[in-house]
Amino acid sequence: MARTRTLTRDLIVLGLLVVFAWTGMKVHDGILELTSVGRSIQDSGRAISATTRNTASAVDGAFADAGSAVSGIPLVGEQLGGTLRRAPAGATSALRSTGDEQGARIVRLGVEQVNKTETAANWAGRLVFALPALVLLAWFLPGRVRLVRGMVVADRTLRDAPEHILAARAAYNLPYETLRRYTQDPFGDLADGRHGALVKALRQESGLP
Repeated sequence: MARTRTLTRDLIVLGLLVVFAWTGMKVHDGILELTSVGRSIQDSGRAISATTRNTASAVDGAFADAGSAVSGIPLVGEQLGGTLRRAPAGATSALRSTGDEQGARIVRLGVEQVNKTETAANWAGRLVFALPALVLLAWFLPGRVRLVRGMVVADRTLRDAPEHILAARAAYNLPYETLRRYTQDPFGDLADGRHGALVKALRQESGLP
């Protein structure tokens, strides 16, 4: 029974650690879902940059088409066409530059938000696992260490002791209810030299195999 109780406690502690770890993972994953906000911000920044570039390209294309249309005019067509093609260059270049800068700034904000969210998720998940785990282990481990030390001492003590002495110790020291789990007649066994069940009772109630 002592071994069963010890094994049961060990399994309960192990199960609680698994629950704490699972809870920490769930908290981590839940917070990590918020990174979608940062990724949406990044997408918005890229969209702004792409939109301004497309707009600038459309303006350049419109003036280029106009320039091509007037290029056939005698005498002034080529000069006028070139002027039209060059006309939007300054404005569209500034538009591209501004769009790229604004887009890049927004993308950086999104990246920072993702990084901060990931850091928060990692820390929150670890803390949700670590804090209750530390409390549990601080309560459990000292007793478990004492139990192991006691089992080592008991094993050394019982290993070479005479069987009849061990049987007598079991018969006289273990509770009667405990003895009855191993033999129906503990004192009869002791008197008749049937020591196996009594020695087994003493070892197992000491936590030994």
